[in-house]
Amino acid sequence: MWLWDSNMVRHFGDQHPNLVAHLQQIPWSEIALPSVVVAEILHGRCEFALKATPFQIPLAHQRLWQTQQFLSQFNVIMFDKTCAETLAILQQQHKKHKCYADMMIAATAKAGNHIVVTRNLKHFEPLLPKSQLANWIDEKPR
Repeated sequence: MWLWDSNMVRHFGDQHPNLVAHLQQIPWSEIALPSVVVAEILHGRCEFALKATPFQIPLAHQRLWQTQQFLSQFNVIMFDKTCAETLAILQQQHKKHKCYADMMIAATAKAGNHIVVTRNLKHFEPLLPKSQLANWIDEKPR
């Protein structure tokens, strides 16, 4: 399974040539979002929907609904007990790693032997072997 981080979700609508080429080679059923990515994306939309001014509220709620609809087209890999155990090991090994969400994504990938698709390879290189990392924006498909 190819796990997208939130950065890849943002690039989905860009129609970047390399991304389009990768998507032509990989069946949609093999692409998924870790549940932490869904939480990250919805968190931002929910914050806006809950804190918007009265005049912003219609737009905020419309964007929240559109985002939920957009995310529903993806498979989601749930963060489970095995992921939690893997996260605990990663935390012990990488105590100075700054982004908890990245560690959760890496734990999901390690636990399920998935590949993380990201443009932010530097965030994941300390956490995962190169064989579990891919950049579909800057790398052309083989």
